[in-house]
Amino acid sequence: MTDFDDDAAGSIASAALAVLREQGPLSLDEWATHLEEYGTATDLADVLEFLSEPMLGYLPNGKYVALDMVLEGLVFAHRLSELEIASDVLDASPDLEPILAFGDGEDGVIRVVAAEEAVLERGAAPFLSRRVVVLPVGTLGECADGDLVGLAVEDGRLAFRLVEIEDEPDLAPALDELFEDDGVEALDSVCWQLLLEDPSLFTVPIAPLGEFFEAAGYEHERELLARRGFDFDAYDLQIRTALVASTYDLTHDEAVSAVAFVDLADRGYTDAVIADFDIADWAHRHVSAAPDSFVSLADPGAAVAVFDLGFRNQDRVTDAILEALAAELAERGPRSVRAAAHWLAGKAVDRLGRVLDAEAHYEKALLAESGWGPALFELAQFASDRGDAIRALSLLGRIDGGSEENLYAVLQDFVPADHPELGRNDKCWCGSGRKYKVCHLGKADESVKADGRWLYKKACLFAFASEFVDTVTGLDDLENENLSEDELLAATMFDGSALDVALFEGGIFADFLARRSELLPEAEVVTAAQWLGIRRSVYEVVESSDTGVVLLDRGSKETVTVAHSLEGKPGDVISARVLHAPAGALAVGVIVMASESQAARVLEVLASDDLDAEELVRESRGGADHSTDDR
Repeated sequence: MTDFDDDAAGSIASAALAVLREQGPLSLDEWATHLEEYGTATDLADVLEFLSEPMLGYLPNGKYVALDMVLEGLVFAHRLSELEIASDVLDASPDLEPILAFGDGEDGVIRVVAAEEAVLERGAAPFLSRRVVVLPVGTLGECADGDLVGLAVEDGRLAFRLVEIEDEPDLAPALDELFEDDGVEALDSVCWQLLLEDPSLFTVPIAPLGEFFEAAGYEHERELLARRGFDFDAYDLQIRTALVASTYDLTHDEAVSAVAFVDLADRGYTDAVIADFDIADWAHRHVSAAPDSFVSLADPGAAVAVFDLGFRNQDRVTDAILEALAAELAERGPRSVRAAAHWLAGKAVDRLGRVLDAEAHYEKALLAESGWGPALFELAQFASDRGDAIRALSLLGRIDGGSEENLYAVLQDFVPADHPELGRNDKCWCGSGRKYKVCHLGKADESVKADGRWLYKKACLFAFASEFVDTVTGLDDLENENLSEDELLAATMFDGSALDVALFEGGIFADFLARRSELLPEAEVVTAAQWLGIRRSVYEVVESSDTGVVLLDRGSKETVTVAHSLEGKPGDVISARVLHAPAGALAVGVIVMASESQAARVLEVLASDDLDAEELVRESRGGADHSTDDR
C-alpha cells in the first residue's frame, strides 16, 4: 500500500469531499475511482475507509455522503424538559443526532460538547445523551416544560428556532424498508438515508424524531436504532467481545472471559460506590458461584487484556475489587488459571502500595506455571529496581522475546563487568586494595549506581506501566504527532522532554518513589527524595570538555557541571532538568532551544507557580528541531 504524507493526505481529504458534494452518495470503490489522480483505486480505498472528516457520513446501504449537501437548510424539532430549560443545554439523542457535526466548530455560537463537559460548565444534573447541545445562556428563559424548539442548519452552522409542527409524515414504511427483523443501525445514518429518499423531509418542522420512532415501533439506545424489543445489551456485549478479540488477538472464548471479568468488576464498583459493603465477601459469592467461568483467562494475553480494559486507571476501590476477585480466582478457580489470577492480584496490591505482597503473588504465579511471561517480567523489573541486573536478565531470558524488552536494553549498561585477567585473590581493579573476589567479582561498578543514571531509568520504566501510558503518550503526542501508541513509546523512551515532564510535573516520579522505596537501595531512596523538588530550567552551555559540560542556569544564574554524554557546544541553549547524585550531576529530558525567543517562553512557563505540563512541553517543542538526552 502507498504511504501518503500529511500534505498528500490533506489534499486527498479535500478532493474526496468535493467529489461527494458533486456526485452524491458513492460506494467506497466508486469514490476511489474519482480520485485516481492521487493513486491507485486500491490504495485510495484504504485511505478513504478511515477518513475522519466532520462532514462525512456513512449510510446504511454502505455508501458515503457529504452531510453539508444533505442537511443544509433543514430543521429538527426537540421537546424541552425542565432540566434543559434550567441549563440551556439540549439532550441530543435522538432528536438532534443527525446534525451534531455542525456544532463542532469552535467559532459557533451553538456548541456540541460531551455531556460531562456541559455538566461542569453549567452545573446541571447529568444528561441522558453522550453529547449535548450547549446554547447561549438565557436562550430558553421564556420556554416551558414540553415546548417545541428547533435546530436548523444555516450556512454550515446550527441556528436556534422556536417552532410549531407543520407536517406529520408517516415514516414507518420507509423505516421498515431499511431494517431487517433483528437489525440495528446508527440512528444518524438512518435519518440521512431517509432524507436522501425523501428530500422534502425536515424542510419544515415536524415532530421530534424520538416521537416518530416510538410511533413507528422503533426504539433507540446509545445512538443506535432498532425495532422495539431489540436486545441492545446483548448486541453491545457481542460488539465489545469481538472488538476485544480483535484488539488483543484473543480467541472468542478468551474474549468472552475477559469481558465477563471486567463487567463483574464494574458491577462491583457501582455497588461499592452506592453502598459500603464487604468486597471480599462479594467476590467470594460471585467467584464461588461459577469458578470455571473465567478459565480462559489462563492465557497471558487474556489476563493482560483484563487489566488493560478494566483496571488501567488507578482507583483504590477498583484495585480492591481486582485484588478480591483475583485472590478468590486463585483460591477457588481451576488450576490452569492460578498464574493469571496471582498476576492480577499482584498488579492490584502493587498499586495499593504493597509491593512485597505483589512480589509474593508473582512468585506464586510462577509456582503455578514457571514460564508465565507477565509474572516473569514484573519480577525482572523488581530485580532491576533492587539493583540486581543479573537476576533481572535471567528472568527476562525465560520470556519468549524477553531480549526485545526495553528493560533488557537498559540492563546492559549495569551488568557487572568481567575482568578475566584477574584471579579471585588478586587485588581488585577499582583500587580499593581488597581482593577481587570480595570487592567487585560479580558486582556492578558502584560508581555506575551512584551517578543516578540507573535510578532515573528505573523511574522511566515504571512510567511505562499501563496505568501511566495515557499521561506519557498524551504529553509526547505534542512532540510526536500522528504516531501510534507503540511508536510513541519507542520515540519517547528516555528521550526528549515529554517523558521527563510526565515523571515530575505529571507526578509519576512521586508514585515511583512511594511504590518502589521498599525495593530500591537505601542510597537511591535518599537520592530520589531529593529529586522530587527539582524543576526543569533553561541552561546555556558555557564550556564543554572530556570531564563534563558546564551549564549556566538562565533562571538562577548559577553554574553546574554535568558529566556523561550530554552533547552541546558553548553557546547552545537547552531546556533540561539537572539532577544531583552522589557521583555528580546529570541532565535529563534535554531539548535544544531553536531560538532565544523560544528559550524565553520556556523560562516564563517554568517560572509559573502553577506549572502547566502540557504548556511546558508545547513551548519546549516549538521550533525545536532535535532533542538529546543524558544516557
